[in-house]
Parts: sequence; structure tokens; C-alpha cells
Amino acid sequence: MTDDTSADSAESIRLEQLTESYRFDEELARLLTQFQYQADGIQLTAAESRPLPAQRVAPITVGQATVFGADSSLVFLCYDDREHTMVNPIETTLVDALARAVAERTAPRPDGGSGRPLGEGPPSAPTATESQPANQPETHSESLSMGVVTPHNAQRGALASELPAGVTANTVEKYQGGERDVIAVSATVSDPQFARTEEQFILNPRRLLVAISRSRLLTVVVCSTALFEVAPQDSERLDDGPIWARLFTQAVGKDLEPAWTGTLGAFVADKTGDHADVPVQVYPSTVGRGDRS
Repeated sequence: MTDDTSADSAESIRLEQLTESYRFDEELARLLTQFQYQADGIQLTAAESRPLPAQRVAPITVGQATVFGADSSLVFLCYDDREHTMVNPIETTLVDALARAVAERTAPRPDGGSGRPLGEGPPSAPTATESQPANQPETHSESLSMGVVTPHNAQRGALASELPAGVTANTVEKYQGGERDVIAVSATVSDPQFARTEEQFILNPRRLLVAISRSRLLTVVVCSTALFEVAPQDSERLDDGPIWARLFTQAVGKDLEPAWTGTLGAFVADKTGDHADVPVQVYPSTVGRGDRS
């Protein structure tokens, strides 16, 4: 049984039928075209590559630095677990570590918090001392905005209790139309059997598409490798098997070694916490690798 999700909410997820986007870059546009839009006869184009500014994040481990320094607009942060359903403490820990790496470089807002729902997005304005290249998002020189998308309200609540001020979590439905510089997608479900009961939600390609396309600079997909084996019952509508495996393969390629591998404890710099021994891997997208100098 899912929480606060229904067939009606699943059907409310719409694809943005646009051929050009100024929100995300060409790498993500190419991946989204391969993943879903080309089936609708749409070829997306977007802005030129715009790497995440290294000086605007503060990773405290090599694993975190690998995520933020990957020079890719989509990164998979994977772990090995098959036990969690609507609340996932492993993903909460991983996402919180990412959020704090961003928040360490984020200037506090005058009201002390975000002050608005996740979907509305923060205002952005050019700085007086820093010129923006063409097609670059106008972000403050000392701050990046970050949001977290998750399919379950229970996981949203768990994240909200841990995330630093200004980094907000919400469900896909409430976030559609919003955007942030950095988006973390918390898949939440790592139990394959439970995932199969959520075909309209966790296995819905349109919902996944909305989630990963909310970022201006970087999307980090946080998920269990167990999701790569789960396919909807109506698998004939998929070209290459399970939906999460298809996205991963199209983004990262086949038989590719991770850019970083270690444990949860090593990734977050806390080897005494719960689940510290869970294996974790970082896989940056290779879609735009041939285009980068």
C-alpha cells in the first residue's frame, strides 16, 4: 500500500511537449530524448554544457567530490540494499550528505529558510560582480539552490527532519513545474517485491522523467541497484527492460566501472552510523562525454 498516492495522481504527471529547454543542458536533453521523447517523435535541444561550479559546493569526502566534480549533468549514486519500502534511511543519509555539501556554500536567506513550496523555486538574479555566460542560469555567486524529489510522503517527512534549512523535499506531483540548480531524486524503494506493486508510481517512466528534469545544473539519482531488475508487468512498452535499468544504461553505458566505490560510512564520513557498511557506487553520465573538451 502506498501513502498519499493514487492512480489519479499518477495520471496527472504530464510530459512537457517542448522541443527546446533553457532549464537543463544538452547532455540531459539528449538523454531525455533517448529515454522517452523520441518515442513521441520529439528531439529535444537545450543549452550548452554548464558544469557545476566547484567553488559553490563543499564535499567532505572523495565520494561526495566525485558526485559534484563529475562534469556531468546526471549522476547515479547507487547502493546495495533490498529491504526498504516507503521510508529509506540509507537514502536519507546519502541525500543529507549531498545537501550539506551544497548548504555549506549556500548563503542564508533573509527569512532564514526557503519560505515557499519546493515547486515554486527560488528567485534568481544576476550578481553585480559576476557576469553570466550565455544560457547560464542566473544564480547568486555564493549560493546554489537544491531540492529533493521522492515518490513517497513518508520519505519526504524523513528527509525534512534531516535536511539543512533551505533544502526542501517534496513529491513529484507537488514539484512538477519547479526547478533548482541541484536536484536529488530519492527513489526510496529498494525492496524489489514492493517495487513491483508500485507500477503506477516508482515504475512510471513519466514520473521519473519529471523528477530527473527539474535541475538546471545537476541531477543526482539516488537509488538501490535492486531497482535495476524490476520491470512493470506490461514490459512490452519498454525497449530495453526495467525502466530504472534502461535509464541507467542509456546514461552510463554498459559494463562501465564506477567512478567511485566504497561504503555509506566512507561517503558521508561517519563509519559508526547505521548502515555504514552498505556498499555505495558513483556513476556519472557519459552521454555528453564525447562533446567535452
